[in-house]
Amino acid sequence: MTSATQTVLSLVVVLDKVGDRLVVWHVNVGRAMGLSRLSGAWVVGEDEGAAIATLTGGYDAVWCDEVADGVATGGVVDLDATVAAARAEVDAVDELFTEYQETQGNKLIRPEWPELVHPVHARQFLYGMDETVREALILARGIADLADSWADFESLRVARAFLAEHGGPAARPLPLVVR
Repeated sequence: MTSATQTVLSLVVVLDKVGDRLVVWHVNVGRAMGLSRLSGAWVVGEDEGAAIATLTGGYDAVWCDEVADGVATGGVVDLDATVAAARAEVDAVDELFTEYQETQGNKLIRPEWPELVHPVHARQFLYGMDETVREALILARGIADLADSWADFESLRVARAFLAEHGGPAARPLPLVVR
């Protein structure tokens, strides 16, 4: 992947071992590009090592449930810690807003910060879905929703010069905590 592509894409791989198959779903948690954050899905046999390595190698991953042996990833995303880090950042920016607001005679209107929903509690409306991919798709959609909410927060932050000083003038990707 080129460095120009890396600045736009930040992929997380959602993995689910279902019988003797591996469900792989790519989710862009980086900058929104006007396309779906769900950027690719595959169901491969556990014995397809080369395909699995191509789809997972070097990417940070989230496992739905059971971890398959021999699947190399860049690291494992701790979803609980990632959500906590993102929420802590929203709280820190909200506190900075309050401090700035007080210096302006309380004339500013507080932005409506987006709710950052944990991916496992996200929408689960998937009727008629093949059971093989169901769990991976639910989790992938939850991660995509979290990334969208984070992008909404970042757009509110960078639109205010006094908040852009915290975190920089450009929108940041979702703050993943990888173990």
